Amino acid sequence: MIRDKKVINYVLYAIGEIILVVIGILIALSINNSNELKKPEMQKKSISKK
Repeated sequence: MIRDKKVINYVLYAIGEIILVVIGILIALSINNSNELKKPEMQKKSISKK
C-alpha cells in the first residue's frame, strides 16, 4: 500500500513536470513568433532611417 502511494506520487510529479516543460515551450514559441512578425516592421524602419 505504501509502495502504491509512492508510485502514484511519482507519476503525478512526472506529469506535472511534463506539463511545465510544455508550457515553457509554448511560451518560447509565442515569443519567437511575435519577434518574427516584428522583423519586417523593424527592417522598414531601418531602411527609412537611411
